[in-house]
Amino acid sequence: MRVILPGKPFHRIGLSTLWIGSTQADAGRSSSVSAIGLFVLAAAATLTIFLRGPLAGWGYALGIFLFGGYCSVRQILVPNAFRVTVPGAAIAVISLWGFAQLVTGATVYRYATWDASLRTMALGATVWVAACALGEASLRLRFLAAFAWFGFALSLVSVVAYFTSPGRVLWVFASPYPDVWGPFLSRNDFAGFMELSFPVALWLSLGHAFERQPLRFGVPIGVPAWMLAAGLASGSRAGAILLVAEAALILSLISGRRAAMKFFLLAGVLAAMAGAGTLAGRFAEKDPLRYRREMAASTANMIRDHPWRGYGLGTYAYVYPAYSRFDLGGVVEHAHNYWLEWGAEGGIPLALVWLVLALGTSVPAVRSVWGIGILAVFVHALMDYPFARFGLTAWNFALMGALSVASVRKVSPAVH
Repeated sequence: MRVILPGKPFHRIGLSTLWIGSTQADAGRSSSVSAIGLFVLAAAATLTIFLRGPLAGWGYALGIFLFGGYCSVRQILVPNAFRVTVPGAAIAVISLWGFAQLVTGATVYRYATWDASLRTMALGATVWVAACALGEASLRLRFLAAFAWFGFALSLVSVVAYFTSPGRVLWVFASPYPDVWGPFLSRNDFAGFMELSFPVALWLSLGHAFERQPLRFGVPIGVPAWMLAAGLASGSRAGAILLVAEAALILSLISGRRAAMKFFLLAGVLAAMAGAGTLAGRFAEKDPLRYRREMAASTANMIRDHPWRGYGLGTYAYVYPAYSRFDLGGVVEHAHNYWLEWGAEGGIPLALVWLVLALGTSVPAVRSVWGIGILAVFVHALMDYPFARFGLTAWNFALMGALSVASVRKVSPAVH
């Protein structure tokens, strides 16, 4: 007897599972619109990351909410199967935490908490849009390939701009800081962006056997080699360590020893050309934790006074002066340790929810290979604040959404 088993969804790990049956063509067109919109919004957030006013952030939030509503209507009209997991629940809690603080009065500055709450909800919407739009493997690959090329182009422009227009953003806009890398006002933000885009480029350059799809978006090995070199040239110590660790892990997973040696040799040559000597000088500093140590101690005291409810999302810069142990002569906006900042603003429970999210995405991130940058940014948050602006977090959460559906594959029809 011949029995033909039709294709059906096969669940492994994901934040939610979306499956569309007989409307695949229409769903594909809608998904393409959402994917393009998500990419444009995230790219615009990155290119405007140097703007300090709230307008750019509000623009991203408004755009992603509109696409989120569009995706929600799509899912209501089309039968789907949803699977809620621990990381998905963590993202939902994070998205609503600030609003709960507003309702209960657990904030010292309501406007700052309103603004931060909208931003965190926009991050949850980013995951939702990415999960709805990137469920199809071919579309997901196109999105990842576009992100890799965007990261490469931006890394190239950023290095050139750093040497040719010091103190200016992309040769045009005046900057309050001399150490500007393209649109990034901080070497740490630039390195954080490389931490997200570099693994995608390296994975594409080596092939993507884990997706079981034909390679149509080939990336030359020189692209990720240059991105690694640019990250090292930025002089970010934590970024450099994480980028090298990413490269070593990815190459150990999907490449041989000889190919790994060739890659690191090429990246080393490019790093020398890009000016990685600055990194050596920063590692030679006598006290690499200067000021960060004092900020961390002050933030720990903030957590000690309000360990369970925090002071309210977005209020760190307003509360910190009361706990500061020294005067830098400027405003301290972030703790240089986002884990402590989450604990200060939202209480220890919020920091634990973020930890659940990081741990919950760790296994699928490593399995995917291209999602390893998500974990690197969580680690980088121990030393800096890579979750402060949409220019970085938009990509981070978009990759989380893509990761949530990357582990759902269609079983090929079988004949028994």
